[in-house]
Amino acid sequence: MDMDNVIRISSMVNAYLVKGDHTYLVDTMVPMSRKKLYAAMHDNGVSASDLSHILLTHYHADHIGNLCDIQAKGNPKVVAGAGDVPYIEGEIKPPAPSELSRAGKVLRKMPGLVEKYQKCKPGRVDETVEDGMKLEELGLEIVALPGHTPGGTSYVDRANNRAFIGDLVSNYFGRLGLPVLSSSYSLEEIEASLRKLAGLDLDYMYPGHGRIIGPGASKLVDRLIGKKF
Repeated sequence: MDMDNVIRISSMVNAYLVKGDHTYLVDTMVPMSRKKLYAAMHDNGVSASDLSHILLTHYHADHIGNLCDIQAKGNPKVVAGAGDVPYIEGEIKPPAPSELSRAGKVLRKMPGLVEKYQKCKPGRVDETVEDGMKLEELGLEIVALPGHTPGGTSYVDRANNRAFIGDLVSNYFGRLGLPVLSSSYSLEEIEASLRKLAGLDLDYMYPGHGRIIGPGASKLVDRLIGKKF
């Protein structure tokens, strides 16, 4: 298994730089982390113009925050799940965080912070993907993971038995957790997506928040389901 070609760039959120025949970025962090993102890319010999693709796991501002800036510096093909494209391209305003989550309750009491967090220039999506599709040039399979957002998307690398999963599962201090609920999406949808992840029999998962999950990632997600549902 080749894990050395994946560089985790971490701040308040993770982005992943994947080097190979095609060098691509999974998610783009928040604007305030732009210097850190570019510094990590530079340290690994990669500039914005070297990126063949940007793969977006979902539309939240902490994942698409530097999309426009990278697009201005290079010409990567931007890929995103169909349900999230209108939010990424600015056609639909992101909803407020759900009051069903503790974080959502706190954020709703600070509307100025929410507005600042959600303020993100729209970007351009070049390829819209849905469940079961493949990105042949990257050797990746699309697995839709709705629940956190309508178009939540994971990118599965079968050759290396791993996947980039966005915010469906977090991994802080070695403990897996559920995502912050957003808009009106239900725990039932999150549970269904978690069961889909558990059924993929993956060794490693690369989450949007926290450390890499694995080895035995799918088994760990299955345990999380048993605890939460």
